[in-house]
Amino acid sequence: MRFRRVIVAGSAVALVGFAAACGTAMSGSSSGSTSGAATTTGRPTTTAGQPSTATDAAVRAELTMQGSDKPGVGLLTVTNDGSAPVTVRGWPRPTFTDLSGAPAEIPVEQVAVPGEGPSITLEPGRTAFAGVALSTGDDGTAIDTMAVEVPGAGTARVTFVGTDGRPVTDPSRLKVSGVRVGTLQPAAQGVLVF
Repeated sequence: MRFRRVIVAGSAVALVGFAAACGTAMSGSSSGSTSGAATTTGRPTTTAGQPSTATDAAVRAELTMQGSDKPGVGLLTVTNDGSAPVTVRGWPRPTFTDLSGAPAEIPVEQVAVPGEGPSITLEPGRTAFAGVALSTGDDGTAIDTMAVEVPGAGTARVTFVGTDGRPVTDPSRLKVSGVRVGTLQPAAQGVLVF
């Protein structure tokens, strides 16, 4: 899948940076590399269904877009905001709505980046990480919202974080035509290797 930058005219620095997928660096973690290429699992899926506007479980999800050297790549963080531990494993499953609020049919490919997803018990306040690569361009669907189903923890609405480190409240200029998502990991190391 090839990634294209979305060229956006406007003065909203956070939105322009977000749409161009030139995000902020991760705070308190590093994105190292691993040897070898990303491999697919043979389980491509097409997302459908209305993302939840509320959280089914006590998890919080954020997608922080990375710098211009990784266009379209974001770090997905899933944090246990509840009072009890939750165990997660595998791939988060993103879903989107278009600008009319209808489910957006955006293909999602699950990839083994950085490898198999271990079983992770998230104590309250702890976070799991996954890489997400958005294929963007004029042929994509303008999105209104994104949600992510976290295996073992329910569904959470995703907050997009732009290049200035602040939440992006209107991602509608981002046109998504496909998504690759890596496995949930206990650390951010290696999850952004696409």
